[in-house]
Amino acid sequence: MADTRPGGRTARTRAAVHTAVRELFAEGHDQPSVREVSERSGVHEVTIYRRWGRIESLVLDVAVTQLNEDAPFPDSGDLRRDLLGWAHAVAGQVKTREGFALFHALAAATSPLAGGKPAPTADEAARYLRQRTAQMQRALDRVEAAGGKPPTVAHIFDVVLAPIYLRAVFGYESPDKDLDALVDQVLRTT
Repeated sequence: MADTRPGGRTARTRAAVHTAVRELFAEGHDQPSVREVSERSGVHEVTIYRRWGRIESLVLDVAVTQLNEDAPFPDSGDLRRDLLGWAHAVAGQVKTREGFALFHALAAATSPLAGGKPAPTADEAARYLRQRTAQMQRALDRVEAAGGKPPTVAHIFDVVLAPIYLRAVFGYESPDKDLDALVDQVLRTT
């Protein structure tokens, strides 16, 4: 399949389109249009529609790629250090205009639409969340195999990730405030 050719035309097209979306968000666009992305990237609108189908799917692809590249879950064997590194990366990301816009796109993709229907990109977002959960679970499984009692992924999301995102959304505190305390809390309550 053409999508798997590293360095091929598909990879260059994807990179150009992703760069255009990130630049548009960084400039303050709430939701760029396919036309804006096409003009910025030099990639024809038809190609963008053929590859991603809709702007929401493209934005979700960019968001997931950015999260995986900029804030992957580390797995050094030191769970506290890994959780802190990951939390700082996520908080740093949502402090930027671009990172916040991409977080918003991911959140919108996982929220149901009016009438209880899933968002068009909900399945794509769910796949990303399963990938992220699996990354974290591998690290937690290693801690458990070594005789430790790690927290669950859900508990990490509730105690560490939720405050970061809530602070970013509502702006009542910096997203990176007290991350050491949050990580220590999740590790103590297991």
